[in-house]
Amino acid sequence: MSERPLIGVPAMSSAKVNGLRYSGSVVADAVLRAIAAAGGEPVVVPPVLDSGLLSRVDGIVLPGGSDIDPRRYGQEPDETYAGTDFADQDRADAKAIAAAEEQGIPTLLICRGLQLWNVERGGSLFQHWPEAGVGHVGAVHAVEVTEGSRLADALGRAGAVDVSSYHHQAIDRLGEGLQVTARAADGCIEAVEDPNHAIVAVQWHPEDRAETEPVDSALFHWVVAQARDRMHSRIGAAV
Repeated sequence: MSERPLIGVPAMSSAKVNGLRYSGSVVADAVLRAIAAAGGEPVVVPPVLDSGLLSRVDGIVLPGGSDIDPRRYGQEPDETYAGTDFADQDRADAKAIAAAEEQGIPTLLICRGLQLWNVERGGSLFQHWPEAGVGHVGAVHAVEVTEGSRLADALGRAGAVDVSSYHHQAIDRLGEGLQVTARAADGCIEAVEDPNHAIVAVQWHPEDRAETEPVDSALFHWVVAQARDRMHSRIGAAV
């Protein structure tokens, strides 16, 4: 029996992919490498198909990507909006989050994934976080992790940690049932969780430095370890 649990990675549909004549379903290689390095077997889940693949994975990593349609939380897009190429991308990714909640699938939500979870819980976003104080686009900055949180357990530490950040949207109104587990010095919400679900959601990009920074690779090791436990439980139940 393979000890590598299957980790579903919802892809983004891109209208233009180098070498292809048409659109393609893409995932950042850094995410796939980080999952594999943590002992998981990444499985790309294309957003253009309703394949039922998510019901067969042991864990999920939902990567970052383009902006969520503000109409999803009752606003019109402003001049900074940079949406997805695929009109149903938000729905496809929301389906992955719903599967995680309904089926108890251990999940890591990255950047856009955190924002979408908040929106799906009835929260809203700042369409453009103020460009002052802490840099959030292509920057490394500190966040304060709440002691006793699932995030702190996954990282193996609470308090201040440095993270690699690349986003211009951020949580405004917090979604129902979510708890803030990390903030930046400027007040930006950097992580949320729900104690009823094995989901860790972070605003930063741990895949950027997973090969060199233990605090980043720890998140992938956490989701893979949780997925492995789930895999063994499912196999045991089937025997």
